[in-house]
Amino acid sequence: MNGGSRQRTLLIVLACVAVLTAWVYLRPLLHLGGGDDAAATPAPGAGRPLGEPGEEAPARPQRAVREVRSAQPGDRVAVLKMASLDHVPSEEKVGRDPWRYVDPPPPKPVIHVPSADELRRMEEERRRAAEAAAAAAAEAARIAAIPKPPEFTMEYLGNFGPVNKKIAVFSNGKQTVNALEGDVIEKKFIVAHIGYESVDIKYVDFPNVAPKRLGVRRR
Repeated sequence: MNGGSRQRTLLIVLACVAVLTAWVYLRPLLHLGGGDDAAATPAPGAGRPLGEPGEEAPARPQRAVREVRSAQPGDRVAVLKMASLDHVPSEEKVGRDPWRYVDPPPPKPVIHVPSADELRRMEEERRRAAEAAAAAAAEAARIAAIPKPPEFTMEYLGNFGPVNKKIAVFSNGKQTVNALEGDVIEKKFIVAHIGYESVDIKYVDFPNVAPKRLGVRRR
């Protein structure tokens, strides 16, 4: 036998060993050849006649037994209300949407009915208020009727001259007027006193009215 024939024979032997090994280990997984064993193994209780003495019958699944009891004198009988069957359930109310702002309704005004004492007190207060308003109006009319001295509108610009004979200078925006103490301006105003930076003006028709003091205009 040469080297090529020997190698071919070894390959054939290895192939046969591989096939046998696969048949032994893969047969249980593929359920091959297990039908005879399964058929030969008798099922528990098989081949035994039912009802023989000394043998138990095969277990059967238990069934629920419903107990039926007749009515007793103390039992309570429920009354079926037919109106409840015809009642249609109302729609479920949806709550307030938290993402929607709604102004609350304004509160209802409370109407207060005054009593007799409150009415008399209110009437007395109205009478006193009316009397006070009438008295204030009369006083305002009296004051308005009292003659008032005219308003001196000229500006005092200052003075010049010797100390014992000062001359005050006034201006109405259009013309300038110079006056000594005691002089009359516009037949209504008297230069009563000339000070260092001020002058006192009195009124011809109102000798009892206090003089008005004017300061030098600041530019």
